[in-house]
Amino acid sequence: MSKFEFGFAKEDITPAYGEPLFGYFNPRPNKGAYDRLALKAAVFRTGNELAAIVSYDLCLLDSKFLNDIDDMLKAANSPLAGKTLYCATHTHTGPYTNSLFGYTPAPGYMQSVAAKTVTALEQAYASLAEAELYTGTTECSTLAFNRRFIMKNGKTLTNPGKLNPEIDHAEGGIDPKIVMMEIRQHGRPVLFIANISNHTDTIGGDWVSADWPGIMEKEMQYKLGFDLPVMTIIAPQGNINHFDITTPGSQTGYEEAVRIGKAYANVLLAALYRLKKQDDCSIYTKVREFEAPYLQLSDAEYAEAKKTYEENKDAVMADGRDFTSEDIARGVPFVKKFFAEMAIACRENPIAGKRIEKQIVIAFGKELAIVSLPAEPFVELGYAIREGSPYPLTVLAALGMGEVGYVGLRQHYGNGGYETSPSRELADPTVGEAMIKGALELLNSK
Repeated sequence: MSKFEFGFAKEDITPAYGEPLFGYFNPRPNKGAYDRLALKAAVFRTGNELAAIVSYDLCLLDSKFLNDIDDMLKAANSPLAGKTLYCATHTHTGPYTNSLFGYTPAPGYMQSVAAKTVTALEQAYASLAEAELYTGTTECSTLAFNRRFIMKNGKTLTNPGKLNPEIDHAEGGIDPKIVMMEIRQHGRPVLFIANISNHTDTIGGDWVSADWPGIMEKEMQYKLGFDLPVMTIIAPQGNINHFDITTPGSQTGYEEAVRIGKAYANVLLAALYRLKKQDDCSIYTKVREFEAPYLQLSDAEYAEAKKTYEENKDAVMADGRDFTSEDIARGVPFVKKFFAEMAIACRENPIAGKRIEKQIVIAFGKELAIVSLPAEPFVELGYAIREGSPYPLTVLAALGMGEVGYVGLRQHYGNGGYETSPSRELADPTVGEAMIKGALELLNSK
């Protein structure tokens, strides 16, 4: 059997002071950094087969940008072109990476990220050396919560507020499973990968941070006593966050990122004894393309959006601040106007052309496979993929190979909740099933 090899490199991608932060409805010029942002590149080789993973401490990356990176790799005759999974950690305290609500990335920033990606992959490839792959699983059910609730009036509401007496029940559950991968060289861990389902949005404000995945890495390094690179691959989390609505306390701020990051680190450290060496590390990769059509607004939805807009067209946020999830839950008039405008744009200013996205599978032997989902998928997509996967350990890379926004199943649309509120970019309700079908095709294609 061919030997398994591994190489690694990383680059700093922290934005300049003052560059606006991405993740909410308005830009927030940053006042500095709690911690640095990085991209991490891991390259794997078994015999003549290669694969790579690049993880970014960024909110999201669209497929056009990632296709440009692959074109750069092809131009450099890199064997990693078409064999690399790109994914974002989804931090909401990183810089803009594409246009949203009229705001765009700072000039030159994304070109710099692209160039650093190619450099990191080249360095990781150049450092390939014999290694061993260890895998395992653990669980955590106390740090993530379904954030969509069925209210007593029968409607779905996202983030309805803590201790809200109008809550009837959560719309769905969570995914507590964590798949772990560890690479060792000469008996020493040199990379740890964790696949965790939770939203990376604990801090808010205007300071740069990698959020809880960054804290988790630091805590693991501190407890282990050496600088082990830790890569977080976010699992489906489009309807998940860290807010426990049964408690009254605040859960927003850097302190919350520290609490969650350290807690996840302790969960993972306690489970390291479960890791088992994987003898078969033969690598298999395959990519598929598929159309992710945009939502089409019905006549009734269009009429309702027009009516809502007319009723709230003069509304403003009195204090000039950005609106919050609490404002959405309360149905603040300005928020109603905002979402009505987005819905109207679906009909009056639709995006022309087809949206073509990619999914990739990277499999190691018969035990472990990683498959991408270019979206913020609801956890129900993850349940379906793992249930149909032939691999006992299936890593689900949300925000991988692109990002088309929130994607649920058909039952998640039409009853409320801002994730599925109509907008020009929102994917059609059939896209969730298409991503599941595509992922299972890839996982069963070997």
